[in-house]
Amino acid sequence: MATEKAETDRVPVTLALSTINYLERLVRQGTHGTSVPGVARTLIEEGIRLAIKDGLGLLAIRDNGKAS
Repeated sequence: MATEKAETDRVPVTLALSTINYLERLVRQGTHGTSVPGVARTLIEEGIRLAIKDGLGLLAIRDNGKAS
């Protein structure tokens, strides 16, 4: 496991109120994190890992010929 923290950019994200309420319920449950951002981060990370494991599908990176 990496011991160094990666550089990050922070961007504001808008979520539906029902989504925030659900994340708050998960915080109270205590199984996915201790804050709404922490729970969201856990779910995003797990979703990306599952997508990679399952062959990406919608997350497949396509080479469009442009330099990144």
